[in-house]
Amino acid sequence: MSVRESLDRLRAAADDGRLDDLARRHGVALITVFGSAIRTPERARDLDVAVSLPAGTQGLLALVGDLADLTASDDVDVLVLYGASPTARFSGLVGARPLYEASASLFARTQMAAALEFYETAWLRDLDLQRMATS
Repeated sequence: MSVRESLDRLRAAADDGRLDDLARRHGVALITVFGSAIRTPERARDLDVAVSLPAGTQGLLALVGDLADLTASDDVDVLVLYGASPTARFSGLVGARPLYEASASLFARTQMAAALEFYETAWLRDLDLQRMATS
């Protein structure tokens, strides 16, 4: 199955409520799709999905399995937003498409916080690059 077809299946599940059921069952507050599946689905190699899970949540493998079943694909990469780096969180939220949010405007608030953190920590990433260049 192509990534485009898997994305279509995931969007259909979001439209008909199956994704909502999956999110509630796993304690997920937010689900987005991002990356090449959004930008160039015809050339994408995998389906990047970001999820917001509470810290210490068990059952990530079960969630990944359920997403694979829902999309009929083993090429689903899941980014857990909590604990991810500012760069990863930025990628999973800014330019992403929300498919599920447990409360109104959760995606917008989370997206703005990720963008702010990403830009506020840019100097630290630059410093790391300078150090690597001189090492």
